[in-house]
Amino acid sequence: MFAQKGKISGKVTDARTGEELIGVNILVVGTNIGAASDVSGRYSIINVTPGIVELSASLLGYGKVTVSDVEVFVDRTTTVNIKLSEETIQIEQVVVKAEKPKIIKDQTSTSSSLSEAQIKTAPVEGLRGQLDLNAGFQKTATGNYTVRGSGSYEVNFQVNGVEQVNTSTGGPAGTPGTEKADNSWKYDVNPLGVSQMQLITGGFSAEYGNAQAGVVKVVLKEGTPKLSGEFRVEYRPAGQYHFGEYLYDQNNYEWTKWGNFDNWWAKRNEESFIREIGILDKVGSNDRYNWLYDRLKSGGATASDSAAWNEVLDREIRWAHGLWVKNHSPADDNPLGVYDYRQQAYTRYLIGFGGPLGKEMNSLKFYFSGEYRKNPTRLPTPERNLVYQNYILNLTYTPIRDHKFKLMTSYQNYTGGIWSGSDDIRWAGIAFVPSGSSTKYLVTVDPVRTEQTVSQSFNYVYTISNSSFLEATLTNQNDSYTLPYKYLVGNTQEVDRLDSLGDTRGAVLRDGSWYESALFRRPFNLSTNYYQDSRNNILNFSFDYTNQISQAHLLKTGIRFAYYDLFNHAVNSSFTANTYLIRSGYAEYYQAYPINAAFYIQDKMEFEGMVANLGLRGDIYNFQEEVPADRFNIFYQGKGGPGKPDQPYGNPETVPSETKFILMPRIGVSFPIGENTAFRIQYGHFASMPIFTQALSQRTDQGWLVRGNPNLDFKKSINFEFGLQQILDDAQRLDAVLYYNDRVSQIGTQRYASFTGSLGPQGGVRGYTTDDIPLYPYTTYDNNAFGASVGVEFSIEKINVENWRYKVSYSLSQTTDGNYGSEFIYPDNTRAEQRNFTGEFLSSSDRTHSLRAIVQYVLRNEEGLRMFGFKPFQNSTFSLTYSAQSGLPFTYITTFDLSDIRNNRRYPLESVFDFSFNKDIYFGGTRILLGMRVMNLFNNRWLTPLSGTDLNFWVEKGITMDNPADKSEIELTSYRIAAFKTYKNIPRQVFFSLGIGF
Repeated sequence: MFAQKGKISGKVTDARTGEELIGVNILVVGTNIGAASDVSGRYSIINVTPGIVELSASLLGYGKVTVSDVEVFVDRTTTVNIKLSEETIQIEQVVVKAEKPKIIKDQTSTSSSLSEAQIKTAPVEGLRGQLDLNAGFQKTATGNYTVRGSGSYEVNFQVNGVEQVNTSTGGPAGTPGTEKADNSWKYDVNPLGVSQMQLITGGFSAEYGNAQAGVVKVVLKEGTPKLSGEFRVEYRPAGQYHFGEYLYDQNNYEWTKWGNFDNWWAKRNEESFIREIGILDKVGSNDRYNWLYDRLKSGGATASDSAAWNEVLDREIRWAHGLWVKNHSPADDNPLGVYDYRQQAYTRYLIGFGGPLGKEMNSLKFYFSGEYRKNPTRLPTPERNLVYQNYILNLTYTPIRDHKFKLMTSYQNYTGGIWSGSDDIRWAGIAFVPSGSSTKYLVTVDPVRTEQTVSQSFNYVYTISNSSFLEATLTNQNDSYTLPYKYLVGNTQEVDRLDSLGDTRGAVLRDGSWYESALFRRPFNLSTNYYQDSRNNILNFSFDYTNQISQAHLLKTGIRFAYYDLFNHAVNSSFTANTYLIRSGYAEYYQAYPINAAFYIQDKMEFEGMVANLGLRGDIYNFQEEVPADRFNIFYQGKGGPGKPDQPYGNPETVPSETKFILMPRIGVSFPIGENTAFRIQYGHFASMPIFTQALSQRTDQGWLVRGNPNLDFKKSINFEFGLQQILDDAQRLDAVLYYNDRVSQIGTQRYASFTGSLGPQGGVRGYTTDDIPLYPYTTYDNNAFGASVGVEFSIEKINVENWRYKVSYSLSQTTDGNYGSEFIYPDNTRAEQRNFTGEFLSSSDRTHSLRAIVQYVLRNEEGLRMFGFKPFQNSTFSLTYSAQSGLPFTYITTFDLSDIRNNRRYPLESVFDFSFNKDIYFGGTRILLGMRVMNLFNNRWLTPLSGTDLNFWVEKGITMDNPADKSEIELTSYRIAAFKTYKNIPRQVFFSLGIGF
């Protein structure tokens, strides 16, 4: 938990003589927060809530001055210089508008701040869309975010100081490192409830931790003395939102082959075919039609026998064909979940309102924001719609002067799929094709995922004096993530699935060649593929003390403590929900109680020609888990696992997990030169804890398949940055930065050859000891990876906003990844040869070029074109964004290349335009909002990364999955089941919005 406060400082002078004024009272209007100017006329006001505020300045003998539109940012100093006139000269109170600074003098690392107006009018869906407009952020295929080449989960994302923790990141008991889709869903807070957002992509101060790459700070609205609010509805028509043909188009391969009854009838003389249909089955003592078929085969059939047989064939084949058509046709009652996914419309409801509670308008205030969003999946999925809900209530209570209490309670809920939810078509449903068989005719095989987070945060601020305050925060966060098992129709427990006998117990055609099992998943699962039950509770406490010990020094110090109560049970590919039984599939179970704590101290030094942020942070954690004493002979209590003859279940001895500690110095210095230029340098050490599954996973498959490593060390980064701010003219600011991020002690996988490893499909013998005892593999994690990013970023921003507002950012960078060590680690008494290696290559997530631009044209009241006596575009905002980035790298090796070449080629450029229009119509104190948002305005297409023969065909012949020019069988496999995945991005979408505010 972190304080989210800003600071206002400046100098007060006599308007006529320029003399510094002593003892001027400067107050933030509507609060009791303020300061008095010192002997040099300077003042500093700390503990200011970010947003737009007003200042009042008064001194006996001088007229009162009010400064409006003072914009305060999180962890920033806003400079406001005030001039007072003598009362004999000034008759009435003077109101002046605060000037926006040309350069940000206290910016010691790369960051950007977004106001409420910017957040509301940008052509994006939610707060995550704001990250997409920053060249330093990149979205992964699964929907997570990285910063300047970092890994996933290296961004500290806070909402009102509460960190959004991902406790469940991976798929259920799957391959190590596998992520489920859309793990960043928690970041999409209702924009109507947000007053400000800050994105830090460079180094950050010592009070922020558990992140190597960046910090996102979201400041929520607090209630105002007057009740106000807004309600908004957004709608997108139903339609097909992937490129290519409709998945259930009857011109597809399977329909042209099996959808036509004539093709079934043509097979009536093939014995294998009529046996598949079941005509020759025996049902109890009734052999059905074998006697008739035998007569026909022997040549002894009469004319009536032949007629009867033809009648049987016609009836049975028509029945089978009809049921095939029913099983493969989209319908709400289709037993296999096949439905017309084009018929679902997108709907979104947002509400935000707040104000005073009680007679004392500034004593007790509230703000409530809520969002409900139903987004149809782009492809057929069991959930059909991604449903996102977010509700936050903020209560602020100031019972007496200098004491402020804040209660925030939030509820977040997400219903979706494991492999669906991302903008990338590979993670939008029908996973693992074309490498695997398609599930478009067995939609129900995957379970519906439900995630929920309920949190309560209690915050207390005590203003000790005008120059110091303390803050304490207690937060409880409860997470749950479930994938329930569900029995499926047509499961193998049923002896007879519906056939022409009229057995009503089933609704699925029996197995046969008509299912094209080489291409499509056969509908005979006992149950859904996965199960998971994850329940986690996080308790956080923080304490911060801030003191403006002099005009030049702002001292902050604090402590953090977090306690985790984690439970996870998951099963993959098997209904048997017990971790230690022989079976097909994998299972996982862990329960743990990690703790971590931190302290920091930092000093923000502000002088005329220099601003410095100096800090030191210490972090400590322990997963509080028992660690096997012998990593080559881990105790395995299940049945059917391997083991040594003298220790068939392994060694049960364990030792407690280790405590890890790190100290991190951080330095950032800005050198303002006049009002138009500022240089900055930044150096810092940053670290994050391992992901919980990396430390705690216990996954079995007839022995140990995966074992987490509770003794993993911190992931560490050392960041360097040199930047420049330069005013190009009175309206434009250039920011240029050169950076280098050195990532060490990163986490990679490590394989062990052990006595109790896995006997399953991913296991098997991996060597022998000198006394011929077999060794079996399991996978764990180690700090054996590293990487680096080097780059330069440029941004140009219009700072004096009149009608035009724009910002363009560009990044040129290179990211490399590597690891070291041995592929397998063996016991000492082994016959295998252990080889160590190291390698560093261009990262598979590298984006050399990244460009982001937003241009907005704002028309205020009585502005714009006049038509028929009125101005239809007044109070309107037109917004256009452009995004372009290098395609991802890939490896293509010819016979002339070296075998160790990686990521030597790159996919085509990815670019997109988005547009929005928003207009406010005022009726007295009521405001009507009309809006339109167009995503992917020009319907650009981004090629989906390929593999195997599909990649070779594209590189060598320019053939994509939707255009198999040579029509060879190898090409046709992908064409028949994955043509819709040729382009990964979403086609053009048009959203309409209507709202009302008061």
